[in-house]
Amino acid sequence: MYSTVALVTGASSGLGRATALGLARRGAAVVMVSQDPVRGAAAREAIQRETGNANVVLLPTDLASLGAVRGLAAEFRRRHERLDVLVNNAGVYLSRCHITADGFEKTLAVNHLSHFLLTNLLLGELAVAGGRVITVSSDTHRVARLSRSPLESILRGEGWYNGLQAYADSKLANILFTFVLARRLEGKGVTANAMHPGIIATRIWDRNRDPLSLIMRLMKPFRPSARRGAKAVVHLALDPGVRGVTGRYFHRGRERRAARAAYDQDLAEQLWQVSARLTGLTAPA
Repeated sequence: MYSTVALVTGASSGLGRATALGLARRGAAVVMVSQDPVRGAAAREAIQRETGNANVVLLPTDLASLGAVRGLAAEFRRRHERLDVLVNNAGVYLSRCHITADGFEKTLAVNHLSHFLLTNLLLGELAVAGGRVITVSSDTHRVARLSRSPLESILRGEGWYNGLQAYADSKLANILFTFVLARRLEGKGVTANAMHPGIIATRIWDRNRDPLSLIMRLMKPFRPSARRGAKAVVHLALDPGVRGVTGRYFHRGRERRAARAAYDQDLAEQLWQVSARLTGLTAPA
């Protein structure tokens, strides 16, 4: 029986794939979540070949759909009674505003709401294992402006839209969510931390044609590999030295102070309540 059960979102490429590889190499049973079933299956097979670990499975899921996220949680619970490591990694950057079928701006839906819902749905399994939640954020959160409008309006993509602003807002949301989660889980054996893996080579900029995405793609060959960034994630996921460490923000493998807005407890609690209502975790007021 494997000693560690891990779930990694956005696991078909980039940081997620490298993280799944690192966890599988350490003997974990890894559940890979990917929107693209073909690319996800290819990644799973490659990881199994490279590590010799047969306990790597794929659950294709469109994280832009809250219904699909609920289905993912239900399928995970059907297969596993515990969850030792949850890596909330999946992320998108969109230069143009896209509204999901559920009525949310897609960047915030995938990067924040899906992970907020998934984590809450799997808290029972995390509690059984004394698990660790690692949410991948970014130093881009330092230019977020979640206080500019009502949070529900921002989550729904109402009004002015800028792709980088939406991405930065989602990354601040990741940290605010992490800090509230850590406080709510105090004494329950589950830890929650957020981290920035560094500016690494990923596919996140590939689907856009705006100037920023073009610049980022041109710089891609000169950036550290996703495997380098994944080392910091695996460290937070498995290293005994960080057992019990919670409510922190890490830059690569080192603890770092986040932006001032990340410590705004009123904003954090407001975001939690709005996210809970919009994802159906609580009844509308």
